[in-house]
Amino acid sequence: MTDSATFAVDAFLEGDRLRRGVQLQVDDDRLSYDEVGLSLDEVFWVSRRAGLLLVFSRAYVAAFRASDDRLDDLSRAIDAKLDVDSLRAVGLEPLAWESILCSAGVAISGAISDAVQEGQTSAAEARSLKGLFVAVFTRQALHLFAREQTFRVPWPVAVARETTGEPRQARPALELESGGTALRILYLRPEEISAILEIAKGAPPEPAEREEAIEMFARREVAGPTPARLPEFTTSTETIREKAEKEAATLPSDLPMRIGLPDDFFADHFQELGETALGPLLFRKSAASRARSLAKAVEAMDASALQDDARAASLNSLGRLTETYDRELSRLLQGKRRAQRLDAELAVSEALRESLQRRFLAPVHNLTPQFQRLEHAQAELRLRLERLEEGPPEAEESELDEAAEEWHSALVLVDLDFAKAWQELLPEIGVAWSESLLPALAKAAAAPRQRVPEWVKLLVIGLITTLIVATVVLVLLATRNAM
Repeated sequence: MTDSATFAVDAFLEGDRLRRGVQLQVDDDRLSYDEVGLSLDEVFWVSRRAGLLLVFSRAYVAAFRASDDRLDDLSRAIDAKLDVDSLRAVGLEPLAWESILCSAGVAISGAISDAVQEGQTSAAEARSLKGLFVAVFTRQALHLFAREQTFRVPWPVAVARETTGEPRQARPALELESGGTALRILYLRPEEISAILEIAKGAPPEPAEREEAIEMFARREVAGPTPARLPEFTTSTETIREKAEKEAATLPSDLPMRIGLPDDFFADHFQELGETALGPLLFRKSAASRARSLAKAVEAMDASALQDDARAASLNSLGRLTETYDRELSRLLQGKRRAQRLDAELAVSEALRESLQRRFLAPVHNLTPQFQRLEHAQAELRLRLERLEEGPPEAEESELDEAAEEWHSALVLVDLDFAKAWQELLPEIGVAWSESLLPALAKAAAAPRQRVPEWVKLLVIGLITTLIVATVVLVLLATRNAM
């Protein structure tokens, strides 16, 4: 079974019209909306620019427009299906020797001359060029990619300037002219345009050796995403089981035997409660350990989401406790006299329920300082990580290492205190069972059974009622005949 997600977007596919308000579905191997299906197999670039998410494949070019939040969600959904950073790094690797300045998904309009591409000085017939392209600016040339098309405009060019277009649009554009080539390029950031203008009209430098540092080549484009690094955790299914068995051994053994509970009932019950209460921590640790990058691992262990999940899980664990008690109470009351009255009498009281709820939620509330520390640490780590990956490949990693170490320390503290809080809560749950719930179940087990099955009673009552009605009818008929 595959995971899929659906997003309301405006969709544009080159060669098709703009479709507004479509439902875009993201599956493991395709994007689809209306009758359009777009395979993810040959996607080589995904770019977020100017309120658009641009998807470049060898077979198509597509653009999706929506609010920033929705595009964030869509981008994450696609990134979960494709290793976007690795695809981008693979695509840029052949150009690394040219010293890459920047790369982006852009909109192009104008014309390009084959003569310019071949480095000739004479004018030649130019072909029209319009649409969405991946633009890679190096110190030697501009490279354009779309579908199976590739174009190269070498430096220097005769004209390179920035224009702002119409006042209403106020979107900067880069214009390049050289021989028969005249291109207008949208969706570049101002700092990217400034860097390009510095080199577009000058003679290109000598090609750099591959092993030399690439001054303006972002680290993520060269090396891909920073791999995840996680600390050692202590909480696991095995430790939860150990604590469950230890606590189960402290409960009185006579009452469970008298009410027909199996020997391992409380060990299994306490383990289920622990796995439910600590489930978010275990699940998020597992997701972080499988993350393909440090950024994804930080996202998996998000402090705010973990705290919300922990609160919900604590209440779910309490729900499992009361469900278990209700199930055993119902079992013991089967065939007993006044079963309904006893069920109401022996049900978990509101006072006990509220007391248990306070006990179950207390650990989550007490962990608030640890969650706050983790939230601060992850924010700092994300900032350092972004700076490193957007910076040059040779940048020092010391600041990232410091931020990662603080994040690790915060994670370990949350993990340890989570386990400690559950270990402290288990005896309180045991007290609730031994002092309140087990005696109530014992009372239900000791209640006298019905001497006559309920269905027999109902049958007898029905027969008696039928005989009475028949007798009345016969008396009325005899009286009427006598008259």
